[in-house]
Amino acid sequence: MTDISPWQILFVDDDIEVCNQVKEFLESESVLDSNAYPQVEILDDFDDALKTLEMHRFDLVILDVRIGSHDLEREEEAGSTTLEAIRQRRFVPIIFYTGLPHLVRDQETPLVRVVEKTEGLSRLLDVVKGIFISQLPTVNRALIRHLEAVQRDYMWDFVAAHWDKFGNMPDRAALAYLLARRLALSLSGPGIQQLAQDLGDRGKAEAVEGLVHPMQLYVMPSIEASPLSGDLYQGQIGDKPGYWILLTPSCDMVMGRVKAEKVLVASCLELKDQPEYQKWIQGKSKPTKNKLMNLLKNKRGDGYQPERYFFLPGAFIFPDLIVDFQQLHCLSYEELNNMERLSSLDNPFAEALVSRFARYFGRLGTPDLDIDAVMQNLGIE
Repeated sequence: MTDISPWQILFVDDDIEVCNQVKEFLESESVLDSNAYPQVEILDDFDDALKTLEMHRFDLVILDVRIGSHDLEREEEAGSTTLEAIRQRRFVPIIFYTGLPHLVRDQETPLVRVVEKTEGLSRLLDVVKGIFISQLPTVNRALIRHLEAVQRDYMWDFVAAHWDKFGNMPDRAALAYLLARRLALSLSGPGIQQLAQDLGDRGKAEAVEGLVHPMQLYVMPSIEASPLSGDLYQGQIGDKPGYWILLTPSCDMVMGRVKAEKVLVASCLELKDQPEYQKWIQGKSKPTKNKLMNLLKNKRGDGYQPERYFFLPGAFIFPDLIVDFQQLHCLSYEELNNMERLSSLDNPFAEALVSRFARYFGRLGTPDLDIDAVMQNLGIE
């Protein structure tokens, strides 16, 4: 269900007249669409703002370079100190609305913006609108609402209903593990599709049960410190730059007890550069559409057995890639670590990759069976 509550903005400045002026101006302006008028809470003390952030959620924080009770030897540290104090408490986009922009220019990113007060309220409004148009506050709010709803329903519908059993459990951590697992499962399958709908992503085709969005293949950044089978890298091997995927079993690469002296990676060719795909696009050779679909689905069929290849769909920063199990390289750990580790393949996709690689190199050729003789023996004309 789409959230229709007003956007919440926290404005912090030690000049109460500026606070009231900004509040009145922003609350009279739509920041996203014709009905998106925000509510602005004002505070004139940064330390009070930090306490408020711990207790309440906001979609955006606007503030002057306030350092509260922090003792600084150098004024230049004010911006980084202010930003870090907020980051330790909550994720929220930030706009520094200040007469001292030089103190925070080095902190500016797409999520941390700087507006000099002399630029006026119209400029401030433009930057506020830009943040809301980016959809980041929408995504942030939808994710929090989803997780809180799962936790609420699980605690009321299951835990409370079975408290006679939970209350006597000696292992109090068991409940935390149950809830954590429930939250994790809620962000897969139907749960993530519902989250996408909550974000208002209805312009595309409806999600089909049993099918996944390409981004669900990837874990970014990689969670484990040690390399894992299915980790995707970008870098150069010899004189060849490109994408590479790790095939060495994860158990051989546990930090602190490396079993393998070398690791094995396969080259990932961009789909647009794959010879068979190029021929199909250019019309020079026309393998059937089913053959191409089997390649992209990582399936075998119609006489085509693409065991040599494993397709990785493009998503986020990744182009469409074809893993080629004939293009292998053996690297030292130092060489591997010199490349950029982009992501890990999530399971079961990492397992499917390794399984296909094992099938491809473990395949055993045999002479074709005389099916006509078999049919005769069966009495089948």
